[in-house]
Amino acid sequence: MKKEVRTPNVIKILLTIAFISMVTIIFVQQMKVPFMLEDLYYANNLVTGEPLEKFSDITMSIGCIYFWKGGSLIAGFILQLILMAGGYVADVINLLMMIGCAYLLFAQSRASHQRIFFSVYAFLLMIALNADWNNTYFRQFGAVNFFYPSLLMLIVLNILSAMVDDPDKYKDLGIGRIIALSATGFIAGAWAPSYGLICACALGGVILQRAHVQNNHKNGGLILALFLSVIGVILYMVCPGNYTQGSVMLTKYIGADVYPSVVLALLVLAIFLKMGGKLKPSQYLLCGVMMISVGLSLFNVLLLPVAPNAVLLCTMLLGIATFVSLFNSLNKIVERYRIYAYVLCSIALLYDVFVILESQLGVE
Repeated sequence: MKKEVRTPNVIKILLTIAFISMVTIIFVQQMKVPFMLEDLYYANNLVTGEPLEKFSDITMSIGCIYFWKGGSLIAGFILQLILMAGGYVADVINLLMMIGCAYLLFAQSRASHQRIFFSVYAFLLMIALNADWNNTYFRQFGAVNFFYPSLLMLIVLNILSAMVDDPDKYKDLGIGRIIALSATGFIAGAWAPSYGLICACALGGVILQRAHVQNNHKNGGLILALFLSVIGVILYMVCPGNYTQGSVMLTKYIGADVYPSVVLALLVLAIFLKMGGKLKPSQYLLCGVMMISVGLSLFNVLLLPVAPNAVLLCTMLLGIATFVSLFNSLNKIVERYRIYAYVLCSIALLYDVFVILESQLGVE
């Protein structure tokens, strides 16, 4: 058996330094970006107009969100909790969410030496490839509505990836896994429809794969999770506030460029096709939902008069997850590609520092 080449200690040290440096830079930027725009509006009791002071102010605002502002009740509730807690709490939560997301983007790997590199790499790409990183990571309204629910989608995808890559181990789903998939899928759909739809598509794909490829028809738990993901999306869409003039879905200042997310996805698709049959089932799953998200992005941007930030961020994160997974597999096939991974990681780090410094804290 061919011995796996491990990441040299010097590379681990450099990666750790790069990661700590980037986290420090981002945290400093976070602290310097004040609450603004929608943040200032949601920092008040939406009924009385007074600043948030107690939990009852938040519960009073829920009806206003449902009937006038629209969007997700979950996002509105969490946003007001964070705003009431203050700027430093918001900064810490945002940073932890970014680190958690980077970990989930490559959580399938069981080897710590791989996870260290690709999790750091994913963290750097989250800034480098996001055309709207200021709105989706730093501004609290954007972070809660567009970024936070991505972690729920990634949890669903990681559970499903483990199931399709090791079908013998997961012939029986287990009650804990069913509850996790059902709860995260439902909350993702009720929080942001694009993430709920991706969860539903991924669950549907795994159900078909288990039934027709593995000949395993014990999929009741997956069907329940699929159903709840769709119900979550429906609950979001029937909110009366989504169709009022003051709806958050029609927010004017929020916008994003569709091209970086789509170009990343097409690049990943090219690598996917180049690798041919040397792929894991989870990589087929990731590439499939990534292309579905591309379709949703184009549909949203070209045809719908609503903010596309969530679906574009969803596409970007799926592209990163697929990219790092494919690159890891490619590295195992041809070891000389490892140096390219280091070079790309260094470029991503330098670019991140450049765009953050150029943006002057990202505040327009």
